[in-house]
Amino acid sequence: MSFPKQIMDRGIARGARRHRRGAACVEFAVLSPILLILILGIIDVGQFVNVGQSVSNASREGARVAARQTTTNVSQVQNAVANYLTDMHPNLPSSAVQVTVAGAGNPVTGAGLAAVATGTPISVQVVVQFDPVRWMNGFTFLNGRTLTKTTVSRRE
Repeated sequence: MSFPKQIMDRGIARGARRHRRGAACVEFAVLSPILLILILGIIDVGQFVNVGQSVSNASREGARVAARQTTTNVSQVQNAVANYLTDMHPNLPSSAVQVTVAGAGNPVTGAGLAAVATGTPISVQVVVQFDPVRWMNGFTFLNGRTLTKTTVSRRE
C-alpha cells in the first residue's frame, strides 16, 4: 500500500522544521551579543549628540546674556551657561565646563563686559568634557572627548 503524496510531504516538512528550530536558536545566540553591542553603541553616540546640542544651546544662552547692555560682568554669562547645563544635565560638575567670553576678538574678564561698546561682536565659547555625563564608559572611541561651541552676537 502506498501513502498519498500529501501525507509524505507533511512528514518531511515536519522533520525539517524540528531541525530548523535548533538552527534558529544557534543563530540567535551568535547574533544577540553583536546586536546588543550595536544598540549600546547607538545609545552612547546618541547621548554624545544630545550633550552636544545642549552645549550649543548653552552657548547661545550665554551669548544672549552677554549681548544685553545690562550685563556688566562675565560671571553673569558664566552663571547663565552653568544654569542651563545644570538644568539639562544635573550630574555635570562645574569643573567640566569652561566658558570664555571675548569682545571684538579680545578676551573679556571680570567686569570688562561693561566696557564693550554697543554693536561690538561678543563671542561666548563653551567647552564641556563628555566623560562626566556619560551613562556608559565601555566604548573607547568617545573617551576623553570635549564638546566645543562658540556663538557670536552683537552687544546691544
